[in-house]
Amino acid sequence: MNNLMISRRKFLQTASMVAAAVSVLPGINAFSGVLTEDSRMTDLERQVFGKMLQIALPTDGSSLVAPSSLPVQPTLEQALLAGMAPHIRQGLRGGIGYFNEGPVEQFGGTFVELNDADASRFVDQWADSNEVPQRALAMGLKKLTVLAYWAIPDTWAPLGYDGPVSDKWNLPSLGNTPEPQA
Repeated sequence: MNNLMISRRKFLQTASMVAAAVSVLPGINAFSGVLTEDSRMTDLERQVFGKMLQIALPTDGSSLVAPSSLPVQPTLEQALLAGMAPHIRQGLRGGIGYFNEGPVEQFGGTFVELNDADASRFVDQWADSNEVPQRALAMGLKKLTVLAYWAIPDTWAPLGYDGPVSDKWNLPSLGNTPEPQA
């Protein structure tokens, strides 16, 4: 594998945790928590998400808000990572390290060292991989990055979206709809 020496079982667990984390992101308010030292992003995680932000959201020449002018990483950190159980957070941290080391053999550098074109090619290769863990990591990290961007209300104006109608119309929340009874 790479020099991280991750077992296949641990790798599959990590990829599953990333996929699970992405699937619960729409329920972001339910999972936000208090940032602790253990849940804060490491420098490597900031670099990986920063590189992913560059390649997943190229806004130059468009009316979209430049990600560099927004608090995308703090949104990701506070909205999702702070609410993760410690063992899930540790698994995600390991997955991000594995993902960063992924292109070394083929591209000659870690993910954060690659130029944008090679980084995009690497993410596309892993997203199209026959290996489920590679697909889960590539798509999971990309989705987390993009969802954190679109979670910031300042990004909505270029799309003509002015926010949830429930807020505009002052509709009270009625909670979750109960499951249908058979």
